[in-house]
Amino acid sequence: MSDQSSFDIIIAGAGASGLSLLWNLLQSDVLNRKKILLLDQSLVPANDKTWCFWEKASLPGQELIHHTWPTLQVRAFDDIFSEKLDCYQYHCIRSIDYSTSILQLAASHPSVTCLETSITGFKSAETHSIVHTTNGDYSAEWIFQSAVKPKNFHSLPVDISLKQHFMGVEIETREPVFDPDTAMLMDFDTSQAEGVTFFYVLPFTQTKALVEYTFFTENVLTEDQYMRGIRAYLHNRYELSDNHYTILRTELGSIPMEDRRYPAWHTDRVMNIGTVGGLTKPSTGYTFTRIQRHSKSLVRALENGDPLPEANRSDYRFRVYDMMLLYLLKSDPSICKKIFHDLFQKNSFDKILRFLEEDTRVPHELSIFSSLPYTPFFKAIYQMKHRIFTGA
Repeated sequence: MSDQSSFDIIIAGAGASGLSLLWNLLQSDVLNRKKILLLDQSLVPANDKTWCFWEKASLPGQELIHHTWPTLQVRAFDDIFSEKLDCYQYHCIRSIDYSTSILQLAASHPSVTCLETSITGFKSAETHSIVHTTNGDYSAEWIFQSAVKPKNFHSLPVDISLKQHFMGVEIETREPVFDPDTAMLMDFDTSQAEGVTFFYVLPFTQTKALVEYTFFTENVLTEDQYMRGIRAYLHNRYELSDNHYTILRTELGSIPMEDRRYPAWHTDRVMNIGTVGGLTKPSTGYTFTRIQRHSKSLVRALENGDPLPEANRSDYRFRVYDMMLLYLLKSDPSICKKIFHDLFQKNSFDKILRFLEEDTRVPHELSIFSSLPYTPFFKAIYQMKHRIFTGA
């Protein structure tokens, strides 16, 4: 191949994982002179995603944090559990801010080439890998891809496959309505007829908030169905009629929640990263901090000439916990509202967030499970024993 089509590193996909890896590469004194190609169908930043996390991730700049909430709430069965966080704070980043910052850095960096093109496939050779695009073929020693599903995706073993799907609307109200210091993490006091359902409210000011209508189910809704639910919620919860607020923008999303084991490699020398690399936590959908940790570990390995680390897999016991909850979300959604109610009633928010971050020890985990109804989890263990006892 010509010099114009040969690179040291190719990043295929300019979402959160691809851009995070690019930023970390450019911060490396060892790697920032490598020839890097960034590919995606579109490299125009879009204001269509909001990424939330509660761990202090190392970001291109702390100014990229759009808002922080020191207090979280959960509502279920007319009970409201509210707590000011001690160990953590809850942050959000907008995709448009994150993408704009890193793409501007890439555009001004002499080692980076950015190309808008459609990716059609990958191939590996002994010493390099190739990405096929509608603009031609490009080669590199390593390719990191988040653009296409793993090979043979539909033949990978899976028992439970749900989606965390949602529509969010950012609204501006005429009068002060919201508390910008408090985020509603889950409001379950809505119809559960479709399966596990809740509203998620992120207030930015007293008059601006992102309101998401969220489901843990198999089938997505139409935009009209989501919007009808959001309008009803704003009317019932905040007494807001349609003429009392303006919709500034909308988000639509669908995140996999499944026990499928995503392969780390698409093919030799082509690594899967981000969601297609299995970095999404199956039971919650949170991905952002896992992406940051994996990006840093990849850069350290490249700097040192070490084998590339695969995406950080959850320890066995956390895979079992995820599998139990996934089983209940699919097969017994009616009990899940009670489980979430008891979880937040009997445990501190910091303790729960640490557990979800998989930063706890067995005694803490047993303490959490002892606060929940036992029978559903024993049933889940029995029904999923064929997976649990073979490594989950």
